[in-house]
Amino acid sequence: MLNRAGSAFEKEFETSVTRGMALLEPLLVLGMGLAVGTVVVAVLLPIFQLNQLIK
Repeated sequence: MLNRAGSAFEKEFETSVTRGMALLEPLLVLGMGLAVGTVVVAVLLPIFQLNQLIK
């Protein structure tokens, strides 16, 4: 009886971990996109400001 209960809990745990990872993946992609966007803006903004000084 305990073996069956253990198997059921193990399947439930694996399902919840798989579901959690499926939800975490898009959040990680979004976070990486925001980080890359921040770096791009931090690099390009001074270049555009320098361009305004030259004009």
